[in-house]
Amino acid sequence: MNITEKIEVLRKFGTRDLIDKLPAYEAELLEALTEQVNYTGQNCDYVASRGSDCPRVKEIIAELLFQAPEANEAGKKTTVAEKDAWLTRQRTENSELKEAISQQRQVSFRQEDYEIKCEIARRRLTSAVAVLALRTAQINFLGGD
Repeated sequence: MNITEKIEVLRKFGTRDLIDKLPAYEAELLEALTEQVNYTGQNCDYVASRGSDCPRVKEIIAELLFQAPEANEAGKKTTVAEKDAWLTRQRTENSELKEAISQQRQVSFRQEDYEIKCEIARRRLTSAVAVLALRTAQINFLGGD
């Protein structure tokens, strides 16, 4: 392969275009991460931990626990199981608790959306860097003859 053929192959790699796109990919990743952090910060009361309710829902449930009936229909002191059943019913009957649970679900959904956007941006940047590494190896190979 002569020098003109090598130069033509190098030009077809499009390395300059890829290098020019790197800052845009970095900015996209930074923007996605910033949006995720800002959203989480704004909605921190409704961010649920894995398998648990968010702080706002826990707060409402704690307030409701003090309002739980002390006696059942038979006039006897309510058992722990009866209080748990009453609290479970409050999830559908109490409007404030229903709203908080709904907000918790919306926040959880949006957080997953932001995580996906961040992952896509990260993978795009990682792929571009990997392609540049490949191009570097190819250029070294062509330059070595």
